[in-house]
Amino acid sequence: MDKLRPLGRTIDDVLLPTFAAYAQYIIAKESEIKSTRRETYKYGFTTRHQLDVYYPNKGKTAVAPFRAKPVFVFFYGGGFVGGDKVNEGFAHSLIFKNVGHFFASHFGFTVIIPDYRLISHGAKFPSGGEDVKLVVEWIKTTLSKQEGYESIDLFLLGNSAGGIHVSTYLLYPEFKEAREAVASEERKGTGVLLRGVILLGVPFHWAKEDNVILRAYLGEGKIFENSSMGMLQKEKKKGSEPTLPGVKISILVSELDPDLIYESSQQFKKEWTTADITYNVLEGHNHISPQLGLSTGIEKEEAWGVQVAEFCKSGATK
Repeated sequence: MDKLRPLGRTIDDVLLPTFAAYAQYIIAKESEIKSTRRETYKYGFTTRHQLDVYYPNKGKTAVAPFRAKPVFVFFYGGGFVGGDKVNEGFAHSLIFKNVGHFFASHFGFTVIIPDYRLISHGAKFPSGGEDVKLVVEWIKTTLSKQEGYESIDLFLLGNSAGGIHVSTYLLYPEFKEAREAVASEERKGTGVLLRGVILLGVPFHWAKEDNVILRAYLGEGKIFENSSMGMLQKEKKKGSEPTLPGVKISILVSELDPDLIYESSQQFKKEWTTADITYNVLEGHNHISPQLGLSTGIEKEEAWGVQVAEFCKSGATK
């Protein structure tokens, strides 16, 4: 973390140097990270629809206040064009295994990291939200059939582009019925309940930016309309501002994130008046570093992960 500030705040500038800065710390924990059981499943209708499940070690159960099984889904970033559930080209293929290991081994969460469709797979708005929906459906229809998973408290963490897809799932009217099926103020039996959403380093709109990638995913002339802020404002104008009973939302911005992420995050929080939203800044981190700091064993690097776990605990069904 101490090496990050001189790198600047532009994502393209910090990407590779940040990965390089963390490699040694992650590799040093290789045996620990690999000790967490990981299984791969298909969850959708294309070959890209694969997800990894990281199970807590035997004897490691989620601590109070959880009565249902906490399931934590991480949607990585990649600007609509990159990303995989395991980064095979970096740090002995330990990214994002380190994320799964951290929350499974420290807090007893069952962690899911899915691959979703990128532009190269034909992704086009709102396919990201659809892939989030498909993951939730897989949890409801498949994971819930495994022993001990009859009742699930569900938490979604979306980072950058992954956070855009999560917010699409939360806001786009096409997914309203699916959302309502997993949102409730209180548990009334077994099943899956969405209890918390963490949106990390998410651009909720792009101001006046217009480039080939944004046009390819969001649509020609629809970059703002199909942004998170655009969707929210459109629903509000229709008098149907989305509500998520029983669901807490945490917006996290890194201290060294680009200005647009700061500004759009605060604007989004203010705009969504019917949601239970908190906003916090991760000191010392840049756009890339939070997920790389997990499972390093370095307290200040992992502090945000502890904060996220505490947030999840606060949303546990009684």
